[in-house]
Amino acid sequence: MSNDSNHSQLVDEIHQLVAGFRTVLMATAAADGEPEISYSPYVIDDGSLYVFVSDLALHTGNLKENPRASVLFVENEEGCENLHARRRATFRCRAGLIAREDPRCDVVLDKMTEQFGDIIPVIRSLSDFHLFALRPLTVVFVKGFANAHTLDFSSF
Repeated sequence: MSNDSNHSQLVDEIHQLVAGFRTVLMATAAADGEPEISYSPYVIDDGSLYVFVSDLALHTGNLKENPRASVLFVENEEGCENLHARRRATFRCRAGLIAREDPRCDVVLDKMTEQFGDIIPVIRSLSDFHLFALRPLTVVFVKGFANAHTLDFSSF
């Protein structure tokens, strides 16, 4: 297999893994460097992963102060053959705040409403919720023991 076709196959496998989730595990860092991990529902649109998060959540302040995040999609424990070798994709991302006035905000929040239902219009009306675009830079895709791949990954 050529490198191009191998890369394409890996990207397809990453997309398949990510498609099986409605939430993402998200690691951010506080201003003092302390790590935080949390999760959020997400949607993918126009090459980015979007999260709509509240100021009450630590990750929101972290993303505002430090536009870097790492997101993880990991195979469910119940479906894997070996807990030490769960399939997973870890993305290093650059975060950007999307203003409510930006037309992308309405597009993404409408998409979230389609996927997550009536809760989105409720939280959409709350001023403490903010939309962030997480643009992937690289991904480490682990398919099993001794089977890890690091790829440039400029969009979902």
